[in-house]
Amino acid sequence: MTPSLVALATWTLLSLAPPSSAVPRFEPAECPFPVEPPERIECGMLVVAENRARPGGREIRLPVRRLRSRSRTPAPDPVLFMPGGPGVSAVEGVRTGRGNPVLDERDFILLEPRGGRHAQPALECPEINAHTADVAAGRVHGDKARKALTRAAERCRQALTAAGVDLDGYTTEATADDIDDLRRVLGIAQLNLSGLSYSTRLMLTVARRHPEGVRSLVLDSALPPEVGFDEVSSANLWRALDAVFAGCAIDRECGAAYPDLRERFVRLVAAADRKPLPLGLRDATSGGRPVEARGAVVVGALYGALHDPRRIPHLPRVIARAADGDYTELRPLVEANLGPSGFTWGLRLSVWCSEELPFEDPARLAAQRSPARGLGGLDESGASVETCRAWNVAPAPAMNEPVRSDAPTLVFAGEFDPDTPPDWGRQLLEHLPNAFYVEMRGRSHGASFNRCAGGMVLAFLRNPSAPPAADCVLRERGADFGVAAQPPAAP
Repeated sequence: MTPSLVALATWTLLSLAPPSSAVPRFEPAECPFPVEPPERIECGMLVVAENRARPGGREIRLPVRRLRSRSRTPAPDPVLFMPGGPGVSAVEGVRTGRGNPVLDERDFILLEPRGGRHAQPALECPEINAHTADVAAGRVHGDKARKALTRAAERCRQALTAAGVDLDGYTTEATADDIDDLRRVLGIAQLNLSGLSYSTRLMLTVARRHPEGVRSLVLDSALPPEVGFDEVSSANLWRALDAVFAGCAIDRECGAAYPDLRERFVRLVAAADRKPLPLGLRDATSGGRPVEARGAVVVGALYGALHDPRRIPHLPRVIARAADGDYTELRPLVEANLGPSGFTWGLRLSVWCSEELPFEDPARLAAQRSPARGLGGLDESGASVETCRAWNVAPAPAMNEPVRSDAPTLVFAGEFDPDTPPDWGRQLLEHLPNAFYVEMRGRSHGASFNRCAGGMVLAFLRNPSAPPAADCVLRERGADFGVAAQPPAAP
């Protein structure tokens, strides 16, 4: 019998086994969405304790999606992937494995984080999501916005705890233990762990707590435990903006067209702070209320565009034209940035207020969102001191020490990443002796989501001890800022 048939038979036997009250356990279930043949996606629930430090507490249920390999002889070590956040769903919208190169050789597993949108319970805070829509549209800003967020957090906390949720149980370490629990109950000897953004920290935590179950790590847009994200959030955005300004300056055409691009950016933000830009936009997500395009709204739109490698080469022209009063290209960027956030905020706050804020300097946090930073007072922090005080979860044991691991590791970073700078990926090499670092020119957050990096991942998974060939990376031209000197394409 082939390994894939053995795995399928094991899954079937699990589904026929009598129910158990022990935790952790896996309960196979019908997928909550249609799966078209020949796709093979198997669904179920990982059942674990809500708070392992409190025996006898209630159980929680975490959705699992296992995408079966297309290979007739798949490798025995699946890839388990989780996205960033914290507060992003791992399983939402996963209906197909088409286009996933990993499935050519091995299974691909997704685990919803505890507290995630499709977990039971889900730590949703609808009022906070609505608040973020008001911030994105400029209807509330500055201290008023932070106070409104704190009030919304207080109400959400009251609702969740009244429903019996133990908010102290939703931590990175708890989710790391969930991953290892899933590995063991599925009978998998080792996993290849793949994480994006916040989940790079999560996967490093698995390697620290459960090294025996880790075959390799793929870390994209690294957020190491030892960095203080909120202390440098605006500095990271400025680094990415300055990379755009410098890229334009050294391009002959772009540099000639916009020799003072940084100054134009500063002038644009200052003008929007004095008087909201007349973009003529209305926010459809809030009943058509007008958008107040203040400095933070403008910067937030450019910040969003920095995540899209297709938009990055055009940003010099967008900025220059807007600084001269032509908002034709800025308007759709602002519009694309409207609406509520997609985070599950209860999960986000439980993790951030337990593990990040206790180790950060409040004065440095306040400085990052100051209008004096030249970003219109944009606040890209995970949470504020006031909001975390309202959320009131227990501080985690010190987690801000670097992870030391011998696990083979492939680290990706994007040149224009405004959230997790390439230097954070490089610094992992100090404590991961078997790590390989790849910086993708022209890319941003999520640097591995392209054909070149996908091929490198496959080669790495076949032989994690060998440096993956980087020929395609060397051939990457990066951002061609010369296009910014050309007239914009017709809509």
